[in-house]
Parts: sequence; C-alpha cells; structure tokens
Amino acid sequence: MSLDRFFYTPSMQMTRRESAQPRVRGVLGVLAVCATLTAVLLLSACAATPAGDPLQSLDRTDLTPARQVAAMRVLDADPVAPAYLKALRRMIVQPGFSLELRNEAWDRLVVNDMAGLKSALELNLPRMMIYEWRREICKRVGGLGWKDLTPTLVRAWAVIIPAYGADLWERPEYLSLVTLWGKDRVPQVLYELLLKADPIKEANLRSRCWELLLATGERPRILALLADTQSASTDSFILDMRRSATDLGIIPRNREEILWMRALRMPQKRAFWDATRAAAQKLSPEIRETLEPRDLAIIVAAEAWKPELLSATRDQLFAQVSLALSPEKIRRYGASFEGYGTQLPETPRAHDAQLRWGDCAAILIALDALENPAIRAHLFDIADRDQADRLTEYGGLLRLDSNGRYELVECAPQSRGSDVRFEASQEMFDAGYDALFHFHNHAQTFDNQRYAGPHFGDFGYADATGVNGLVFTFIDRSTMNADYYRRGQVVIDLGTVKRPEQ
Repeated sequence: MSLDRFFYTPSMQMTRRESAQPRVRGVLGVLAVCATLTAVLLLSACAATPAGDPLQSLDRTDLTPARQVAAMRVLDADPVAPAYLKALRRMIVQPGFSLELRNEAWDRLVVNDMAGLKSALELNLPRMMIYEWRREICKRVGGLGWKDLTPTLVRAWAVIIPAYGADLWERPEYLSLVTLWGKDRVPQVLYELLLKADPIKEANLRSRCWELLLATGERPRILALLADTQSASTDSFILDMRRSATDLGIIPRNREEILWMRALRMPQKRAFWDATRAAAQKLSPEIRETLEPRDLAIIVAAEAWKPELLSATRDQLFAQVSLALSPEKIRRYGASFEGYGTQLPETPRAHDAQLRWGDCAAILIALDALENPAIRAHLFDIADRDQADRLTEYGGLLRLDSNGRYELVECAPQSRGSDVRFEASQEMFDAGYDALFHFHNHAQTFDNQRYAGPHFGDFGYADATGVNGLVFTFIDRSTMNADYYRRGQVVIDLGTVKRPEQ
C-alpha cells in the first residue's frame, strides 16, 4: 500500500517561461528545484519513518497511524517474526488503536498468522468492549466462513452488552452465526454444542448455550432434554439440571444460576439440598414453578421460623408485607439519584406486579431476622468499624447457622481502595449459595441518609448474580435504614433498625 494514503505531498507545477538569462541560470534553477524536491521528499520520508525501534512503536497508542504503518512496513521484512505477530495480535484486541491500524494488522495476520488471530479472538472477543470493532469482527468472521469460531461467537453473544441493547436478535454475534449457519439452524447449533462440548474444558460454553436457548424461546427443547432420562444419562451437568428441575422445579436461567445449583449438588451440601427439597414439597405447584435459586435458603428459613409462609399464597404474603411496611409503621429513606433519572419507588405497592411469592417471603424473613437483638448488635458492630475504615465498604452474608439460627457472617472484600465500594470475593460467593442474603453497608458517615438504599452498582451486582440483597445505611449514630433489593431494580424499603441499648 502506498504512503500516498497517509501523506499529502504538494504537487509542483512548473510553467515554461521565456528568459534572456544565460543557460547556466537555467541549469542552476533546475538544480535548485531538484534540491527543493529532494528536501521535501527527505522530510516526508523522515516523517514516515518511525524513530527508534519500530517494534516498540507498535506498542504505543500515542503515535500517528502513519508512523505505525511505516513501522509495520519495516517489520514486514520478517513477517512471521514472533514478536511482530504478537504486536499485531495486540492491535486487534486491545483498546487505543485506530481502525486504520486494526485493518492493517488484520490483513497481515490473515496471511501470516491465521491460527494466532483466531486464538486471540477466542480469548478476547467475549469480553471486548471496543463496540464498533467488535461488531466489525463478527461481520468478518461470518463473511469469511470461520465456523470453527462458532463457540467464541456463542460465548460472546451471551455476555450482556448494554451498548448493543437488549434485543438478542440484533446482536452482531447472532448475525454472524446466521451468516455461518442460517437462521433456522442456530438453535440446533446451540443445542449440539451444549451436548457435545467438553464437560471440563468447555463448561462455560455449555452454560452459555443453555442460557441462550432459554433466552431465545427454546425452553421446550430444554424441558424435553430434562424429561428424557435416557438422554445424557452419564452427563453430570445434565444430571444436575435434571435434579434441579425434578426436586425443586427450578430451571436455572443463566450461567450464574447454573453454577449456583451445581454447587448445591456437591456432597458437602447434601443436607441443605434435602432440606430445600422437603420445604419445596410444601409449596403449591404454582409457587414451585416460580422458584429461583435465591429462594431456596428462604424456604428453609421459613420452615424453621415461619412455617405458615409455606402454605400461604403470594397474595396473602403480599398483604402481610404491605401491612408490615405501611407508612404508619415505618419511615422510608430513599437514595438520591439526582442527575441520573427519577427517584426509584421503594414501596410494595409500587412493585406489586414484580413481587413474587419468593420476594414476599424473603422480605418477611428479613424483617424477622432484624428483630433479633443479636443480629442488630452484630450489624452495628460491623457498621461502626466500616464507618472508621476509609478504604472499603463492609459486607457479607445473612444466613442460618448450623443450629438453624440467624447469623451475620462478615466477609473480607476482594480488594480495598474505595470507601464507596464493596467487592465480593469468590470465597463469599462459595459460602453464599445457601445464604439468605448478601449484604453491605453505606456507612461512610453517621449522617448518610442521602445514600440510603441500593445504587446502580448494587443493581448491577444483583442482575449479574441473582442474589437477594440487603443494604444498611446510617441515618444517625443509633439508626440504620434497611433495604431489600434483587435483580430488575426491584427495591423495597424495610424501614429502620435501632442500635440495641448497651
């Protein structure tokens, strides 16, 4: 490709003039013009030639595309040098490079390192946040007929990308799959991948296939698979999903819920599984059909502390919640979303259409637990230490202990560094599969009511994990506001909790 694409060199139009000067002047004039042309060309060449090591210039994102393309041309002398190919692959997947450079890198990799290019896409496409380039890659994969990248497209399609919107049919990964396989074949491709993918090395891919089949209207296909006990009879993944459906009526909706249910199928959770199955049998078939993994600890706690909940209908529980949280009984404190939209409603009435049986039961269990003096004392002890710590929020789990009593379990954050963030660790998730709630504090000051309730990061956490959440906010030194929230930006203000008297 010519450098003319990147540099503009002014044309020099020479006009013939009649002159009475000696011929030598004409010769000198020609020499002067040649010298000028040479200087211009030298300056242009200097501008296009990378200073220093051309390989190092490919690592930088602050250079002009022209200089980096010039560096590529120098390095093209050895087009399969490992370090050069590595730099080109980095241009394909990392932010900061122009589309022009990505195109140049792509063209070279297709010719000299096809396997390396595909490997880089397999690793990076599902998590790529360079949205327009991601779209372009998907288009190219489809156009080039790279069916071997079907698993990569599936894993990428299942990742929620708000910038692309909620319509799965408009996602670039799906459109690429349609180009590769045809629209009618895509569901069957997902189903075959689910069954044929390696259960160890490709466990994530299998979960993503399951998730997409449910999200795209293929639930009957999943139900038929689970009902056919002769199919996949030695596949532990399918067997766990089959037991989830038959014992508890739960069809996990996404990867996180699949991991959740599979964790509960481990031998060390056998007692909890048996307890949930026994409690679930006391629910009506209509309620069992609405259960989610986050409801399992709730029904175990209900059987231990409020067994009457298990025989109540959703509307009966909603009436109890509405009465307990009526304006005459509690004072509400809402988070300020100034500059981010309207205030989110936090009353049962506002969420009447969204609150399921499990939500109502969870709210009543939370209110019951917060009446416990030991729980309140521990809650304020954690919050006091949180208020004094400027490097993290504090959080953990509200659960039943081995004796069936409520307990707060404080969990160390994954990392520290922000007083307005609690980052849950993997250890907390592992310990929380049989917990009632994940909780954290908004305790930066004792007068923190402006931040009472969950914020956008908390809603994102609930959407991603599917857990029941509680957030506790200092109103004053002796008072904390409590809020229940879950996925879908459903939040219910539970009123206030008072510090126990010493």
